Amino acid sequence: MEVEEIKRELQESQRSHLEEREEEKLEHSGTIRDGEQKPNAASTTEEETEIHQQRNQIYKLKEKLESTYYQVTQIEIDKRPGLQKMQNLFKIKAITKTANEAMEEILDRKDLNITELNHLIYAAATVITEEINGTGEYKLETQRSKTPLWVRCTQGSINDIRKEPSVLVEIKRDNRKAQNIKRTRLLKICIIEKKENLDQLIEKIKHKVSAKTQRLSRYRKRRNQYYQNKLFRTDCKKFYNCLRQTYLNVKNAQEVENFWREIYGKELQHNGEVHWIKNQYQQNPSMEWSPVCEKDGTEALRTTLNWKAPGRDQIPNFGLKQLTATHKHTAALFNKLIEEDQIPGWLTAGVTFLIPKKLEY
Repeated sequence: MEVEEIKRELQESQRSHLEEREEEKLEHSGTIRDGEQKPNAASTTEEETEIHQQRNQIYKLKEKLESTYYQVTQIEIDKRPGLQKMQNLFKIKAITKTANEAMEEILDRKDLNITELNHLIYAAATVITEEINGTGEYKLETQRSKTPLWVRCTQGSINDIRKEPSVLVEIKRDNRKAQNIKRTRLLKICIIEKKENLDQLIEKIKHKVSAKTQRLSRYRKRRNQYYQNKLFRTDCKKFYNCLRQTYLNVKNAQEVENFWREIYGKELQHNGEVHWIKNQYQQNPSMEWSPVCEKDGTEALRTTLNWKAPGRDQIPNFGLKQLTATHKHTAALFNKLIEEDQIPGWLTAGVTFLIPKKLEY
């Protein structure tokens, strides 16, 4: 009996020991699984913070767009201020992406006509310009000089060297009015022992100035040749007009302006009952009209120049290209204007600049 009890106790102890080991294994595996899940949790939290930051940026930009849009609606289209050219192109991609997302939310919520959409596009272009260039007027100091550095240095050295012969002439005349600093500096540099050597030194300085000026003149002449060769390959007419260098002298600008205003400014009703117009209608049947799609507007904008002079609405082509969220709505509104035949006056009006041409031989 005692032996059997001992066996039972041993079996129970072994079973309890095995159960403890299995529990330890399970706990250990549970900790490993928890550790494996921690990086995923961290990545999800990072994604959530990024999404939260993006939403905050979109919300802030949307608020700024709406406030700017309200200010723009109070200004007439003809009296809008012109927008500055964007200087920092590295920021454009991120800011335009946020602006397009903000504008999608605004356009989905509002039903705008073509004039109101134009106000919104101008407000978005204004906000993007302020975000990239910074508020306030553009500082000219940030513009890079197109003149090469060596040309500027050479011109500066010529200006400095040209001051030396006059000082040497005053030293030769024993004129004490010359500044002592320049006198001592020149005497140390040139190591003048006799006054007879001053003439040689003055001639040497003159030759140095002449050599530097000839180098600059050769550079300017060669640069002008490169420019003319390029212009001749691209635009022969402009090349020949530049060679003539003769401009029309406009004596009375007001008279010229009044002349063209009489042509462009008056609205005339043409006679639609003329026989040749009827013949054209009979010979040429009417073209079938197909609605304008978003792709058509994007392709038309792609061929335009980014910073060409804008129209009356002061919106550059670059802004129209980058604000892709408005392309779909613009195409839909153009279709509506064509179908209803109600086009606002500002959309068809243009700006004419009178530029005097050169005299033709």
